[in-house]
Amino acid sequence: MTRLLCTVLLLAVAALARAEDLGVSGRTGPVDRDARTQMKNRIRAREANGDLARFWNDYRARTIEAIKHPAPLGVPSDARYRTELHDLRFVMPQDYRDETGRIVVRRGTVIEPLKIQPLTTGLVFIDGRDEEQIRYALAAGQRERLKIVLTAGSPYDLRVRFRNVMWNGAPTVPFYFDQRKLIINQLQRLYGIELRSVPAKLTQQGSQLRIDFGIRK
Repeated sequence: MTRLLCTVLLLAVAALARAEDLGVSGRTGPVDRDARTQMKNRIRAREANGDLARFWNDYRARTIEAIKHPAPLGVPSDARYRTELHDLRFVMPQDYRDETGRIVVRRGTVIEPLKIQPLTTGLVFIDGRDEEQIRYALAAGQRERLKIVLTAGSPYDLRVRFRNVMWNGAPTVPFYFDQRKLIINQLQRLYGIELRSVPAKLTQQGSQLRIDFGIRK
């Protein structure tokens, strides 16, 4: 929180304190005392007339709004049912060393994550603006352990809406959002798996990753 406040204040100063043209000098050096005093006076003036408070309130409101209602990721919806099976293998691009410099995993080693750590909780990606997909995800979650990940819609609004629905032993449904397509991009980059549409349910089948696209009628 401290780092966030420092960042916000720096942004506020940069946005609100206008720079003056002081000419071109043949050499650079530290800002002199008069310049620092002028800068402090400007910041105090902006604080006194409420500019800094308005900037902070606006920044906070926009940040909260972006968290509650993130922009859609642009993943299309397709209800047609189909299934894909993928072998998850990741080839180490370089040697991996521990803190002493000893090589722990060599370049070229094939890592199969599902064999190392089985997938005990699956993922179901949906468009949170689509009522049919919401119902599908909730019904699937009553049959198996799943986390619901949104590619569009508000995880906050859905958590509030389904706050009294039991989910994996908890009295609410925890909806998540794939911020910056982190999960989708990792699937593509590491394993060549494309999440081309939603809904898409990812579960483990044997040693493979199973993806059920669409809704089985």
